[in-house]
Amino acid sequence: LRSEWSVPQDGKVALYVGRVAKEKNIDLAFKAFEQVRSRHDRDRMVVVGSGPELTRLQRKYPEIHYAGMQQGEALAEHYASGDYFLFPSVTETFGNVVTEALASGLAVCSFDYAAGRQFIESGRNGVLARFASDEDFIAKALALRALPEEEFDAMRVAARETAQAAMRAEGLLN
Repeated sequence: LRSEWSVPQDGKVALYVGRVAKEKNIDLAFKAFEQVRSRHDRDRMVVVGSGPELTRLQRKYPEIHYAGMQQGEALAEHYASGDYFLFPSVTETFGNVVTEALASGLAVCSFDYAAGRQFIESGRNGVLARFASDEDFIAKALALRALPEEEFDAMRVAARETAQAAMRAEGLLN
């Protein structure tokens, strides 16, 4: 998938998975990625999902790869092909995509809210921004991407370990 997405060898993939709708605060993910890309021009962003904002975003951000709705193994392959996950929602009751991203070994940038608050240890397996602060979300996305490679990789390992521990606690994994 990374070659299909035109990701250079040393580039990273920012992933967004979910409904492409205003209530998901998706514009903030795009703004954060624009800032990241201004410093890391080899990075790419991939949006997995569809919704009422898709056409507008495709016009406004043609450099983004829009993968459409994915399910099952195809969705798992999309997660597995990313490096970090941008989750800007402030309206979720939980946010299952956060745990899916963690299980896939993605460092997550989220607000300190819902699944982010429950599962992200800022600086260990992702980063948490102050709730509803666009500026802090962008700053945290930049800080995440600016980590030295060794720390970034350790964060991704910790993300997967977090998901595995949660699954064991629920009796879903031995």
